[in-house]
Amino acid sequence: MKKITLAFCAALASAGASADTILGFDATLGAWKPAYSGTIGVNNFNVDEFALAEDNVTFIQAALEHPIPLIPNILLAHSKIETNGSTEITDEVTFDDETFRAYSTVSANMSLTHTDATLYYEILDNWVNLDLGLTARMYDGEFNATGQGGIVCIPTVPSTPCGDTQSETIELSGVLPMVYGVARFDLPFTGWSIIAQGNGTSYKGDRHTDLTAKIRWDFVPALDFAIEAGYRSMTLDVKELDALQSDLEIKGPYLGLNLHL
Repeated sequence: MKKITLAFCAALASAGASADTILGFDATLGAWKPAYSGTIGVNNFNVDEFALAEDNVTFIQAALEHPIPLIPNILLAHSKIETNGSTEITDEVTFDDETFRAYSTVSANMSLTHTDATLYYEILDNWVNLDLGLTARMYDGEFNATGQGGIVCIPTVPSTPCGDTQSETIELSGVLPMVYGVARFDLPFTGWSIIAQGNGTSYKGDRHTDLTAKIRWDFVPALDFAIEAGYRSMTLDVKELDALQSDLEIKGPYLGLNLHL
């Protein structure tokens, strides 16, 4: 991975990537409404069974561009991804170090909140815009499963675990290197743009992608305000990321407000 990262940086530097002729700033604040599917944990807890809430996810990103050659531009982004749900399992299920009893009610709380720090270069800067760089994605999340009751629960027999609560938490904390890219196509004289943006990494069978396709409309050109609408898809197919094993897909529409100076 280190060799790939160094080679990619060298390729960017030697490409003579262009820089902004003036200082530039671009920021987007928005809400994403994702649906969740896939599995998590060694024994494949199917997240579909938990009917995870499709709550709005808030996100923000801000980029600063400068005219200094060879020094990369910087982009910071943050997504607060949190959801919860519950299900009744009909068989024993082992999740990490805990075996949940059959016919117990299991509640799930999942957080995939993360912050991105990206260094990138402008490769093209006209009606076709292309940026390439590297991202360090810092996760601060977890998946918690809590079970109550079960097939051995007999209310009239005190020794059975009717009131016992089973709980297991897998933490997700660490930094993941990813390749970053964004392409923007400006439609001349219309104020409309078509944008594709993404981060991705793949290593020893593990794969993590975060892709967005969107359109942008400069509805107040004089004030540099624009509105964005699009679709974001995130996959997390990993055997062990920190302590997490998963094959998750999180995707849905989003709406954002953009300021560019």
